[in-house]
Amino acid sequence: MPRFRAHAACQDFHRASEAARRDVLTRRQMVKYGIGAGVTVYAATRLPTAHLLDAAAAEAAAAPDAPVLVSVFLPGGLDLLDTLMPLDQEGALRDLRGGVSPATPLALKGTSLGLHPALGKGIDGGLQGLYDRGQIGFLPGIDYANPNLSHFASRAFWETGMVSQQSVSGWLGRWLDRHGSADNPLQGLSSGYGLSPTLRSAGAPVASVSDPGDARLSMWSVWGDWGTAAVDAYNALAQPAPKAAGPAATMRAARLAHKVSEQLAPYAATKDKPDPLAGPVAYPDNNDTADRLKVLAGLLSQPLGIRVATVDADGEFDTHEGQAQTLERDLGAVGEALAAFQADLEARGLADRVLTFVWSEFGRRPQANKSQGTDHGAGGVAWVQGPRALGGILTEYPSLTALDPEKNLKVTVDFRKVYGSLIGQWLGTDPAEVIPNAPSFGSVQVVR
Repeated sequence: MPRFRAHAACQDFHRASEAARRDVLTRRQMVKYGIGAGVTVYAATRLPTAHLLDAAAAEAAAAPDAPVLVSVFLPGGLDLLDTLMPLDQEGALRDLRGGVSPATPLALKGTSLGLHPALGKGIDGGLQGLYDRGQIGFLPGIDYANPNLSHFASRAFWETGMVSQQSVSGWLGRWLDRHGSADNPLQGLSSGYGLSPTLRSAGAPVASVSDPGDARLSMWSVWGDWGTAAVDAYNALAQPAPKAAGPAATMRAARLAHKVSEQLAPYAATKDKPDPLAGPVAYPDNNDTADRLKVLAGLLSQPLGIRVATVDADGEFDTHEGQAQTLERDLGAVGEALAAFQADLEARGLADRVLTFVWSEFGRRPQANKSQGTDHGAGGVAWVQGPRALGGILTEYPSLTALDPEKNLKVTVDFRKVYGSLIGQWLGTDPAEVIPNAPSFGSVQVVR
């Protein structure tokens, strides 16, 4: 269950977070209003609902080794300098940060950098263990030129792959429009209760999944014979084929909800059988990010034709105050979740097919504020992880003594350059189909 916390983040972050959720019902609301809580299908007007997962199985059979790209978003603006500390700039960092930065970073082999100590927690040494085994490539200094430090704008730019105010589809949604299918909604999957804007497409069907076991129809405060009669009545709406637009839309919604619950029944755990999606790895408890990644790993193990997936991590990385305590708690939780996810993929024999890209909408200012935190800044951090990720430090680390005119870290790599590299090197298609002016950004090696 999600943990309640008093939010120390700025109002811009609050508004951006709420805007991202504005079309998403909570789990409680979905159960209350009788909506299939586990799965939502988007762009479903073209889908043959009678065989919703047949296309997924066919695609999986046709390309059983197709690469999968998983995008994990850390909301709020993760700080580079405390996540990946520049030990060779220790004096300058101390002058800027004082006691904000962790005192005992974990040294990374072959570099002058130290990892936040919380990232050494978890299975097989956490993210530090993955780095030591050559399975993480860090991308320090990632951002875009003349960065806008609004959560709204920056998050939208990263989600769309365009630094533009116009409303456009998500960059992975555009990839599916080009290279996905017209009848498999699980090809693009958000693990959670709402669709990530990164997957918003123009026509390719995509889906969000919170828990396949909850993909059933229920009526709040109605049970027994009355509950059965109510569900039967709702399902009956799917039988006629009215011509009027309103009744036809109602009929289609009922039919889709009913068919989804039927098709996902094999993946639901019951009292009589174990969870068919469960893997051999124990994920950390009381960790929402781990719960989402666990569901995703289970679904990736099935013949569903998933090609791209997104996860919004739990955590408050808009650390305007108390940064040291927040990162110890929330960055540690994310690191443990990602380490468990990687171990799970490895145990299932899926790891070579899956590349995970972890990102946040911007970085933090080098100078600490008076609340033992940091404010919105430029030059953040992202990373790729997995056996096929190119391990090491993949981009130039910004200098603490040569800041930009706004006294922020200088951007050393444009996020669109990384997107183009992920598309070309991992998904194997032309980046220019998805990222406008992709050749102008060049590429950075991100996979082996």
